[in-house]
Amino acid sequence: MSSATTTTAPWEHTTVQGRGLSFLTLLRVEIRKQVDTRAGRGLLTVIAGLTVLALVAILWATAGTGAELYGLFTATMSPQGLLLPVLGIITACNEWSQRTALITFTQEPRRFRVVLAKLLAAMVLGTVAVALACVLAPLAHVVSMGMAGQPVSLDMTWSQLGGAWLSQMLAILMGVAFGLALLSVPLAIVAYFVLPILFTSVTMLSHTLANLGPGINITVASAPLAEGLDLTGAQWSQLGTASLLWIGVPLLIGIWRVLTREVK
Repeated sequence: MSSATTTTAPWEHTTVQGRGLSFLTLLRVEIRKQVDTRAGRGLLTVIAGLTVLALVAILWATAGTGAELYGLFTATMSPQGLLLPVLGIITACNEWSQRTALITFTQEPRRFRVVLAKLLAAMVLGTVAVALACVLAPLAHVVSMGMAGQPVSLDMTWSQLGGAWLSQMLAILMGVAFGLALLSVPLAIVAYFVLPILFTSVTMLSHTLANLGPGINITVASAPLAEGLDLTGAQWSQLGTASLLWIGVPLLIGIWRVLTREVK
């Protein structure tokens, strides 16, 4: 008597009892992972602390004249833009750095849905952070103008808010993409911060790369977003090309690695 055995590729797993977890459940789990882990809580605490320090420093420096709303908003967004991508990297590498991939992919064998939940969870957290900045900056502006005896001017535009949000999303998605591509928190963090700097330095030394300009340099291409969403057609094209290179390519590599990597 013989029995036939079948093997299934990692990306062809069948779901548990005919169905996996709902996507909303996956999303809630991934959001909770960002705030419930020691690393996540630590990063969020550091972001909060740096934000408070930045606002206090500006309020102290502008006590006599008052601080403009957009300057306070930018100061509030700066710690987020610097450290939230790191949280995205940690989220992308969770299963592999903590050796919980077997548990995760047993509960939800459809690995692409897990990757999609990680991406969306990172964007949700980034959006919440922008929303908090929209609350903290006006409050700090009112306090600053009250201290200086100046009239309050809430003169930020929706274009500026949209530009800040999009800039935040690009940074976070780039962090998640690097994390998925490398599946190692230390390597991904180093790559995220060092590669753009090295690339910018190389483009300054190479006439060929310098001529391509913002079209291949996401740091330069995303800089106009600080002024709002009023970009020219050429600037949008450059931003799209640079995003495809720095986010799309590593993201595709990362998805392929997650779908095909053996779980032990």
